[in-house]
Amino acid sequence: MKNVVLFFITCIIATIGFFAALSMKTPWIGFGVAFSVWLLFIWITTEPQR
Repeated sequence: MKNVVLFFITCIIATIGFFAALSMKTPWIGFGVAFSVWLLFIWITTEPQR
């Protein structure tokens, strides 16, 4: 259940980042935010269970 909530939060933040990149002069900031959120999500959810 925690992974589903994190997935939805990741989708929302990444979508906002990508839409912000569309309207920026330098879109790399928006792309950086969106892709870093996805990398953080993958890093958190693929940790081995203890």
